[in-house]
Amino acid sequence: MPSYAVLGATGNTGLSLLTILSQSPSNSIHAYCRSKSKLLRLHPSSSTNERIKIYEGALEDVSLISSCISGTRAVFLAVALSDNKPACTIAQDTARVVVAALEKLRRDEPNAKLPRLVVLSSASLSAHLSRSLPRVVHWLLLACASHVYADLAKAETYLRSQSSWISTTFVKPGGLVHDAQKGHELSTERQVTFLSFLDLAAGMVEIADAEGEGWDGRDVSVVPTAEDVRVEWWAPYYLFRGLLFHFFPSAYPLLGS
Repeated sequence: MPSYAVLGATGNTGLSLLTILSQSPSNSIHAYCRSKSKLLRLHPSSSTNERIKIYEGALEDVSLISSCISGTRAVFLAVALSDNKPACTIAQDTARVVVAALEKLRRDEPNAKLPRLVVLSSASLSAHLSRSLPRVVHWLLLACASHVYADLAKAETYLRSQSSWISTTFVKPGGLVHDAQKGHELSTERQVTFLSFLDLAAGMVEIADAEGEGWDGRDVSVVPTAEDVRVEWWAPYYLFRGLLFHFFPSAYPLLGS
């Protein structure tokens, strides 16, 4: 029975990963969250699904994270912020605790096969994937999530520095939206906005299940195969909020989530 660890199980991507992974009766799922009650409220079937084991606690708890990822095929790093919070470090914190947990596993079981890391990032951080965008649009996207992207970029640099012993793939989708699962494909050449969270999750699972090392160290986007993906009409509002906190970070304590 293949096992997977989902870090950030209460977020949009984490919840979608739980849904996709639960579709197969052979999958075992380790779900990490800081609040079990929140997870059960957002994903009620987690309380009755015997294949889902919940790990609750502080992200800094290396022993907890080590237990969560032990024996898994892949670890999905989906801990994220939905707002452009200044000085955020959640991606870096997650990367460092996962590496520390893997080091612990390697010390405890030197011959154990370590899981592949599948890291949620953004196409905006890839000049190659974003090359079809007008420069002003790409700048706008980078600015409206500048603090989040700075955190993701530093986390990526750190994880790439561990590439001699850790297999990592960086998943970089375009804009995300709540919609049904309609079909996806993986691409190292382009990004598409919009993409549903469920199709993103299905793409991440496809990467986790891939044989060999073809995705190791790669920037991979998940793109929809359907043409009727829902448009996020609130996008201009989110762009405005992000730009506000980019230019006026001191406003975040008053207006941020």
